[in-house]
Amino acid sequence: MPLIKIDSWFTRIGQVLARDKTSTSDNKEDIRYAVRKINQYFYAEKPTADVIEKYTNIIVDLLLSTSNGPDDFEFLSQILNIIREILDCDKKSSRPMVKALIKNDICSFLLNTLRTVSEDRGLGQDVSLQIHQILAIIGRHDKRLALKARLFKTISCTIGLLRIYSYNAKICPVLLTLLKIYAKNAITASSICRASGLQPLLRLALTLDRRHAKLQKLSITVVRHLTQTKKLAARATSTTIVRDILAVVFLMDKSQGQNRLRTIKIKEGLLKVLLNLVKSKAGRVQFLEANGFYLLYELAMNVLPNDNFCTFLDLSCQVMLHCCPKQQLPIDTIFSPVRYVLPQGYDYIVSNELLSADPQIIKDLDDMREKCKSAVPSNERNSNSEQRIRPKSSMGSSTTRASSASKSTTTTTCRPKSSKGTKLDKKKVEQKTLSKKKSNTNGNKYRQVSGLDTNGLDDVEETGIRLVEDEELDDEDSSKSDDDDEEEDDDEEDEGSNKENLSNSIPAPNGEEPIRDSIDLSRAYEQFFDETIDPIYMLRLKTAQTIIDPHTDSLLSRLFRNMLPASLTPLTTQSKFSHWRMSSDLYFQTYSTLAKSTRSAYQFTKLAYPDAFNALCYPRYEPMQKSDERSNRTTLLGDIRRILYPPSIYNRTIYDFDAIVDHSTKTTLDNDDEQRCHRRSNTDHLLFDSRFECSNLRKAIQITEEEYDLILRPDINTFRYHQWFYFEVSNMRNDITYRFNIINFEKINSQFNVGMQPVMFSVCDALNGKPYWRRTGEKISYYKNTYGKKKKIYYTLTFNIRFTYANDICYIAYHYPYTYTTLRTDLINWSNTYDRTSIYFRQQVLCKTLSGNDCPLLTITSFYNQNDLYRNEKQTIPLHERSYVILTARVHPGESNASWIMKGIIDYLLSDEPTARILRDRFIFKIIPMLNPDGVINGCQRCSLATKDLNRQWSSPNSILFPTIYHTKGLIAYLSMCCSRPITLFCDFHGHSRQKNFFFYGNDPRVHFLGPAYGRSTMTKYFPKLFTDIQGFALQSCLFTMRKQKEGCARIVVWDEFKIDFAYTMEATYSGFDIGLYKGLQVQMSILQMIGHDFCRVLIKLVDQELKTAESVIPIEELFVTNENYLQEKCTSNGEEKRRSSSTDSSSSSSSSSSSLLSTDGGVQ
Repeated sequence: MPLIKIDSWFTRIGQVLARDKTSTSDNKEDIRYAVRKINQYFYAEKPTADVIEKYTNIIVDLLLSTSNGPDDFEFLSQILNIIREILDCDKKSSRPMVKALIKNDICSFLLNTLRTVSEDRGLGQDVSLQIHQILAIIGRHDKRLALKARLFKTISCTIGLLRIYSYNAKICPVLLTLLKIYAKNAITASSICRASGLQPLLRLALTLDRRHAKLQKLSITVVRHLTQTKKLAARATSTTIVRDILAVVFLMDKSQGQNRLRTIKIKEGLLKVLLNLVKSKAGRVQFLEANGFYLLYELAMNVLPNDNFCTFLDLSCQVMLHCCPKQQLPIDTIFSPVRYVLPQGYDYIVSNELLSADPQIIKDLDDMREKCKSAVPSNERNSNSEQRIRPKSSMGSSTTRASSASKSTTTTTCRPKSSKGTKLDKKKVEQKTLSKKKSNTNGNKYRQVSGLDTNGLDDVEETGIRLVEDEELDDEDSSKSDDDDEEEDDDEEDEGSNKENLSNSIPAPNGEEPIRDSIDLSRAYEQFFDETIDPIYMLRLKTAQTIIDPHTDSLLSRLFRNMLPASLTPLTTQSKFSHWRMSSDLYFQTYSTLAKSTRSAYQFTKLAYPDAFNALCYPRYEPMQKSDERSNRTTLLGDIRRILYPPSIYNRTIYDFDAIVDHSTKTTLDNDDEQRCHRRSNTDHLLFDSRFECSNLRKAIQITEEEYDLILRPDINTFRYHQWFYFEVSNMRNDITYRFNIINFEKINSQFNVGMQPVMFSVCDALNGKPYWRRTGEKISYYKNTYGKKKKIYYTLTFNIRFTYANDICYIAYHYPYTYTTLRTDLINWSNTYDRTSIYFRQQVLCKTLSGNDCPLLTITSFYNQNDLYRNEKQTIPLHERSYVILTARVHPGESNASWIMKGIIDYLLSDEPTARILRDRFIFKIIPMLNPDGVINGCQRCSLATKDLNRQWSSPNSILFPTIYHTKGLIAYLSMCCSRPITLFCDFHGHSRQKNFFFYGNDPRVHFLGPAYGRSTMTKYFPKLFTDIQGFALQSCLFTMRKQKEGCARIVVWDEFKIDFAYTMEATYSGFDIGLYKGLQVQMSILQMIGHDFCRVLIKLVDQELKTAESVIPIEELFVTNENYLQEKCTSNGEEKRRSSSTDSSSSSSSSSSSLLSTDGGVQ
């Protein structure tokens, strides 16, 4: 039939519809005739793309013209047949028909028609089938189809047709496809279950007839969606579905024999349904009654050697883990066995942590309070309510100083105010005023402190301290935990962030927040800036001053009098950089002398050999370990076997830190590992120890002859944050492969699953001339275990080690340790080896920590001298004209990689490298290498002794509980407010447990959590971009968001309050790299130190840019945030954050992410 006839018939239909949309009796016959002829043509020849695109609108209008009278089923059927033929031929084009149908909401029209015609037993059923065929094709393009089907009440019609055509190879797939679209909506899925739609689907899903394999797969998918929530799963388990699924899976596996691979997809689908069902309590009960544990375990073990059954094995393990009874950790209490008594007035913090460790206690106390309230008459409660809710300080006649109200210059009033932020701050003031009138004084759950000066309330958080449930970790963290919060903090990552049992700011016991003016700041911090005041000869005298006590100083002076290092030592064979290194004997004597004055929360019994003898980095690069999925599954199945066959394990406690921590009689610290080497103990198991600095191991349980379960200590005074481990193991045999299971990790994922290994130091190797930390461990796996409670989930890290020497003494750690005493030893080394003629290097004590340890503050710059030998290379700037660079590290104790980077920076700045000389001439470096010495000493992961994450305390730090943060912030405030000295850069160094490479977190004023900070510079992305050519740097991993959860961290507070645009957090991996020259390698101490060197080399580029004008660096119209460009930038930045936060793996993002980052920046490309 010629194409001209088709055009004429479509033209006739279009003309009739244009004249009368209702299709009266005069023109209906013309339309019928044309539709019949078009059907005949499409039956003989498939419609072309040109015909489809040309006449799509006419066909849609023709269909809609039947809306007033769908009683003529034959005519409607012919129109639907035309649409179906076009849709079948429209798959490879741009699909104009589908677009036109969706645009005109044909789905609603078809569903309404379906409801009308479904009552007719004749042609109405044929029309219903045609409607279902069309909806199955276009339904996935209509996101509201499930809602419409529920509103038009057509679900029962679809289920009725499914019962009739259950095994029809043509019609049943159409109905199942449509039901799959419906079932993706949880509410519509519930409607399908109420309409008894699950029974015919199960009949199809559980068939053993191989002729209907395609229908079975589709029906299994629909059932999986119908059990996606716990309520739906509970409804489904009212039948014997769990038992039936297990029977079908077992019969399929047994009947197929070696050919079981043919039905693997069906069995995987059934296990996915089973995984949904066992998430409900009734499903788990059915699973256990049907002996599902033994059945799935046997099936999994049968197919374990076959790599084609990976998904089947994973699903089997997940189902069994969901049904495993939750076990308590084999310890008396999850709270820390080490308690540190906080200063008077803050004891409630530890009490709150104890309550949080057992939520049942809190629930019982709340129930008791309710009973007490109900026992008191209501009129009596009302009369006393006002007095009960009044804050303590308002019940007395206390007054505030008049002078405090007049002070306008404080460290908390430097924050930029946006229009959005101003409204929010006003709201905060109102809430603060209300909270003063209605504060709960219950000491167990809340502790309300008042008495704050109203002039400083704009940026002060509410001071109520409340208890909350523990949550997933994050890192700056995470999350998730660590990230949480996922995104940033692991570190800043993670831990999206940690919910803690205390509020972000802990007030003083008297309820008054200190207000620091310029006089107070000058009095407190002027002593740390002698380089800007004193003449050169006085500065040279002060550099000789030490920060240790006179007795220790005299001992060390005698040691160093005739034992200075003779030569420079290369950092690595690949690096040209060299540094001074002590001999082993001198290092041990220095370390042991300094360790005597290190104050810990419990008694140490020894010095760790690798720390005391200055262990080295392994001289060769160590590649990432290739993950072995089969061994991971074998490990998990081994844990399940313990539950099924418990008599096969020893379950013997061989090391219990809780029992011996308070019974140590050793008063002197030493190390006798060399004498103990090769000495066999009388015991038949491994020996463990963790009573030395930075160590962390709580309990060791022998499971079999070669397998041990290990439990880590939480942070001091808390019950959480389990990640860092460092312990000694001895009395081993060299013919056994030992398996270690650390069973109380908290983060949801880890780099151990993608090639990371723990580190190990062998004393026997050291005695043979190889004192190296090495990566070790085989068959490493990280997975969720069966320990914990409903809201407290633990994860297991398992790894195998075959020791080289029998009766060796080895130290195993999460990462390369860097202790507080190591830092103090390095300070002695630096102070005795730097060039005193040209370098100004001074050590001072910033403050004392909570337990009385010194927090060192280092100052590095060059002396001003008109006869400087290097002035021709770079013009020397006088001391009083130099800007400051402030560097901090180790605010989280478990992030030892941050200390190694900081060591590399200090080594480089004190060297005679040309770049180092330029940096000393240009800047004054203020370095605080360890912000949390107490946590580092006691082997904590994240917190200080006061149970808080110090990197969330910068907004309003407590001077008693968080002295290092309080005085570091005061140091910056002094520079900004008193002497108006420019601070070029602030950087806080961290470690990231779920990312590879190293990268930065910065502050983009366009994405501030209070709204855009208008007028602030957007050059914050410029400094990270200078690292583009540095090996191991991942620009695509950088983030520049400022989220509410992070408002108390260092980089945001420094940027916000002190207007420092270049304020960053540098995150470095624990694991390794997947880009650049280091791709495929694990990170080492030498690489971390070289990252510190690269940081200094990049900083010199910032010097070059500072000598230029702003216009030459960046177009002035792009330099500041304005109303015009904010909306455009916001869309791009939000897209970056969502894309980054959804990533749980640390692998590198695509290059498009990097280009997106560049496009949003106004800086130099």
